[in-house]
Amino acid sequence: MDFSLRNLFLLFLANFFISVLSAQNPCFNGDCIPIQRCPPLLNILKSNNLRPEQIKFLQDSQCGFVGRNPNVCCPKNSGPENTPRPPINQGENPDPSPNLNVRNHPLLPSDCGQDVDERIVGGERTDIDEFPWMVLLEYQKPNGITTACGGVLISKRYVLTAAHCLKGKDLPKSWKLSRVRLGEYDTAQEIDCINESGSRVCADPTVTVPIEEQIAHEDYIPTAKEQRNDIALLRLARDVTFSHYVKPICLPEDPSLGRLLDVAGWGKTEIRSESNFKLKVRLPLVQNDECRRTYQNAGVELGDGQICAGGQVGKDSCRGDSGGPLMSRVRAPNDDKPKWVSVGVVSFGPSPCGMPGWPGVYSKVHDFVPWILQNIKE
Repeated sequence: MDFSLRNLFLLFLANFFISVLSAQNPCFNGDCIPIQRCPPLLNILKSNNLRPEQIKFLQDSQCGFVGRNPNVCCPKNSGPENTPRPPINQGENPDPSPNLNVRNHPLLPSDCGQDVDERIVGGERTDIDEFPWMVLLEYQKPNGITTACGGVLISKRYVLTAAHCLKGKDLPKSWKLSRVRLGEYDTAQEIDCINESGSRVCADPTVTVPIEEQIAHEDYIPTAKEQRNDIALLRLARDVTFSHYVKPICLPEDPSLGRLLDVAGWGKTEIRSESNFKLKVRLPLVQNDECRRTYQNAGVELGDGQICAGGQVGKDSCRGDSGGPLMSRVRAPNDDKPKWVSVGVVSFGPSPCGMPGWPGVYSKVHDFVPWILQNIKE
């Protein structure tokens, strides 16, 4: 047992040794085995900063000791539908099932987050092939088609976006979300082309795919000021073929965010449109305590599963889309080069946007990775 895992077991013992009665708990739907042989509960124990409800869940699972090591009631069938779950706070979705490694998940691409070489983020307009995972959502209106929200492609079949883009209070009742558009750069052009070093470079035609299923987070409340659990998945009607202009972004493997983050999109929301061109801006992360105090002044209580970035004059997520990504460039230990990771989903912010001292609010993707993995299928 390595040092860090030994410390975790000592923490486990410190919390549960006083609960002698729990050692008498029988296992009605599982086996009483050492916790190190039970991946679902071991994953909870190995998480950072155990919350009180997680501690109580582990305590209730205890069924004895072997020497100094605790035994737990481990479910006989540890698949996602059979694994017991601890109580959770709103906005947090921990899943004790063992298959939460997004890098090796069978339905998520391993070759994700690959953009062209990193460019200087100074201007607002992206290059024609930059951020190839960006998605525009298409809505059927009584008089035609419009694009309103954004999202990101996370696999050949799924797009990650905001729940308010599916059922938000500002979404016109006559609009019906119907399709997604991939590989877009300039919404005013049929074929996107730019002049580069004296040559004309044109992108592939955009790809439009119908939506087969809309999956908004079940705890999202459209009318709530806090807009917690503002996250959703769109299952596409067919697999997407990856190309130079259509690629998936990575999901986060850990909760770290970085100091500077990027947001991109066309500035489209349910009620306004900013640009025909795909835009980008780099924003500083704002500490949760500071952001919560700011929004408390407006009667909004931010909570778990929400992060903040921006708060600078003229720079905010309104330069991107509702439902679009807050991104970080991450280099994993075994990766040859950094990959782009979607760490946040554009949720809401001040009006007008870009007000100094008022950052934008994003759903923290890492907290919802278990929910994402539970809701994707072949």
